[in-house]
Amino acid sequence: MKIHDNFLRFNIILVTSLLVSCAAQPPVPEDNFYQLPAPQITARAKTITSTLSVKRLVSDGLHSERALLFSKSGQALQLKQYHYHHWSDTPPRMIQEHLISALRNANVADTVANYDPVQRTAYKLSGKIRHFEQIERGNKNEVLVELELRLNDKSGKLVLLKDYRITQVANSASPHDLVNAYGIALNTIIENFIKDWVKK
Repeated sequence: MKIHDNFLRFNIILVTSLLVSCAAQPPVPEDNFYQLPAPQITARAKTITSTLSVKRLVSDGLHSERALLFSKSGQALQLKQYHYHHWSDTPPRMIQEHLISALRNANVADTVANYDPVQRTAYKLSGKIRHFEQIERGNKNEVLVELELRLNDKSGKLVLLKDYRITQVANSASPHDLVNAYGIALNTIIENFIKDWVKK
């Protein structure tokens, strides 16, 4: 009987210890996903009475992944990924859709659509993501967006090729404020691109 009581007491202590150990573990952080804010672009007189197609942007390895990126002060050449903060889609596809929505809102063409290699359109917009990351500089939180944008006409002739680089200050280091800063930077780039196109 005594052996049985000791065994029972040992099991109770063991179970209690396991429960305390489990309770002491911090909760596992949740993954968070972010989408760009809707583009805020000024409508204007139509630039072309035809169709503009927008290709998915080209990017390097890290900018093709969904994790939000950042560089630390004094380490601008080194990029790091956030562990629990991700874009809702990959940046090349997400920025492509953002460009399409913005250019539709701007009224630059009769139709703005995804690029389809089978269909020939009056103009084709393509590009490359050079920078799309947060810059940490002490207490000043900024995002850097740099896109190479290329516009070709139906015959393949180059109409416009330019790098657009914007550094946008965020209201805070929170991911929500940083994502808003990305949206503002993209709005500025698209407005500048349209102005350059109209001048041609």
